[in-house]
Formats: sequence, structure tokens, C-alpha cells
Amino acid sequence: MMDMLSLIRSKRAGAYIGIGVFVMTIVSLVVYLVYATSLEGLIMPWVIVLLLLTAAAEAVQFFFDNNYTPIAAAGCSMAALGCFAAAPPATIGSIVDHFQNIVMFGNPEKFGIIIAVIVLLLVTSVAAIVGCFFPRVAAPAPGKAENSEAE
Repeated sequence: MMDMLSLIRSKRAGAYIGIGVFVMTIVSLVVYLVYATSLEGLIMPWVIVLLLLTAAAEAVQFFFDNNYTPIAAAGCSMAALGCFAAAPPATIGSIVDHFQNIVMFGNPEKFGIIIAVIVLLLVTSVAAIVGCFFPRVAAPAPGKAENSEAE
């Protein structure tokens, strides 16, 4: 119990942004799965894989601090956004049909959830990028630092 408390106390802004990215990634994944399973042929496995990799990188990052997993999480979340943007034509067609007030290329009723997925993925990606620039753990106090040079 004390180890967990000391772990939480040692965390700084970057770690808490990472927790937010983790939560937003899970929400993004759920909303994407709701959308992708609503019609045949909308599911893109790469979006799911990239969102799972983002969540895994943020989970690992909380316990094992390094400089590479935040960059990997940001890259994976941006790649998921890119894959969704290049999604099946029915997704883009639904957006076009919504603005044209027709039903030709997609399903304009899906416009709301498509925009929700795009906004969630965009906010998750921006938060992941911003989290790369904040410290994730507290620097050791000068008196408590390991004295390896003195030996």
C-alpha cells in the first residue's frame, strides 16, 4: 500500500495527462466500436489496434517511466485518427450526404457519431502530444539521490 502511495506521490503533470489520455483512448475505442459495428464494412482493424496500443503505452508509462512510450502513444493515437479519416467511403459519404441533404454515398444519420469519433480522437491525440512535454516523475531530491559517484 505504501509503495502505491509513494508511486502516486512521485507523479507529475505528464503522468496525469497520460491517465487522461488512457481514459479518452478507452472512450474513443468504445465510441468507435459502436459506430463501426452499426453497418457492415465500417470496421477498420487498424483503428482498433492503434487505439489499443495507445492505451497500452499509457498504462506502461504510468509504472515504468521512459522517454519513448509517450511518443509512441502520441504517434499511435494520431495514426488511429488518420486511419479513421481514410476510413471506408461510407464514412466520408455519410458526412457529404449530411451536408447535401441526400442519401447517396453513406448514411447521413451517422453524422453525429462520426463527428464524435473524430473529436475524441483529435482531443486524445492533442493531449498525448502535450503530455510528451511535461515531466512525468519528480526529480529525486538532492539529499536523497543515489550517491554512486562517491564510491
